[in-house]
Amino acid sequence: MKSIIILLLFILQLAALPQDDFIRRITNGDFDARNPFIYKEEYGFYHDMFFELHKNGSSNIYSIKYNSDTKLFEDTIALTSGNWLNINPSFSPNVGLLFQTNRNGNWDIALLTDSNNVWGDIKFLTDSSIDEVSPKFFESTNLYPPDSTRILFKRGDDILFLSYERDQITENILFQDNPDITYSDYVGYVTDIWSSSSGYYVFAIEDSLGYKKIVSRYKPFNNNSWQEKIIVKDSCDCADLSIQLMTGIFYSDTLLKQRRFFTIQNPFVSNASSELVQTKPEGNLSHLDTYSFLIVTKRSQILSTEFELYEPHTYIVNQNGVSKIRVDVSDLGFWDKDSLIQVAIPNPGLAIGPVGLKDGLLTIYTVWEDSVDGHIQLFGTPKHINFGSVKDESYVNDFILYQNYPNPFNPATNIEYKILKGSEIRFNVINILGEKVFERNYGYQLPGNYKIDFDGSGLSSGIYLYSIYTSENRLSRKMLLLK
Repeated sequence: MKSIIILLLFILQLAALPQDDFIRRITNGDFDARNPFIYKEEYGFYHDMFFELHKNGSSNIYSIKYNSDTKLFEDTIALTSGNWLNINPSFSPNVGLLFQTNRNGNWDIALLTDSNNVWGDIKFLTDSSIDEVSPKFFESTNLYPPDSTRILFKRGDDILFLSYERDQITENILFQDNPDITYSDYVGYVTDIWSSSSGYYVFAIEDSLGYKKIVSRYKPFNNNSWQEKIIVKDSCDCADLSIQLMTGIFYSDTLLKQRRFFTIQNPFVSNASSELVQTKPEGNLSHLDTYSFLIVTKRSQILSTEFELYEPHTYIVNQNGVSKIRVDVSDLGFWDKDSLIQVAIPNPGLAIGPVGLKDGLLTIYTVWEDSVDGHIQLFGTPKHINFGSVKDESYVNDFILYQNYPNPFNPATNIEYKILKGSEIRFNVINILGEKVFERNYGYQLPGNYKIDFDGSGLSSGIYLYSIYTSENRLSRKMLLLK
């Protein structure tokens, strides 16, 4: 009882603090800062955030590093230079910074290579006389096959897949507009290289004279041919298509005359089922972005339900022409509320992701654009997840749980863990509804490495959460069964 009272007092104290104390101004200068991007690495090892710095009719891409000691963004570095427009940054470690540039007279796609955190040369992946725009990396549960880069982009009315491997570039047209059909909002996902269904999945919104649907195409790693298009979601007022890694596909649709978000948790099959994403505020929603934190520790068992994962998220709420940013501030004591921050510009750029890790404290930032002093600058608010302190008895002092492989799997997968000190061990698996579908007690185990051969033959396709329990702690991860 005493510990509960202390926790409640702590929550009330945090909730009483003014929200503005947690809004940070990240950029400041005689320029416009636009289009922030944070790479969603699980543990926050990559501390860079990227953004466009616009000034005097040109723009270049800058990185700004988060300092976990000072808890400030520092060390702003220009990654591109010149009097051109360099926009739409995205990043993948040991691959590089992908962006769109008009350096050669029209829009081309370029890659600033990265090798072990050392920037290399800029390589033009496209340079045709037709504009190539909106480059996107594939979302991935693992790194790409060695020495390779795969991206999506649009050239004219076509959506293309580009492979850059050992200085060789190949292209495939995946979706092509015609007088009756147009395509937009494309995203890509690459599965684990060990999976029986490993390969590349590309999703897009197809508009046939006002009739919209979500479609996809698939190519296995060991095959150069793309399979025929399938319909993933038929008949929807689709927009805002995105992939939230290991959570599924998100899209917005009209519900009771308002835009709401829906998710498809198994988007690899025809006519997949979708679910409404539960949100509180009234208004039209857009620009959903989430970060899936796959480790659950003792602290989270106090702050959330038994089967819940931390998933910080953000989106825009438009209410009567006013834009508000929904920021996840659950670590401030607002457990069941939406925190809405009004901004002066419509449709501001958003980003959310991990920016720093120190002494087990993972810092996750939500960043957005807003106007100030005649310019557009970046603002943000941090969320802290403590999974590494001694007090929390986290995995670094107790045990380590690894990601299952293959993942996705069908029907079997291997789950490995390492015991750092002897303990009673229990293992279970639950579905997305929180229902337990498997459990086994392994009794007392000595320090060492262990492996579980899990068979999902009796389960349906979908996302599952597997957990290892010791006498004092728990770790959990997501896995995807794809039949």
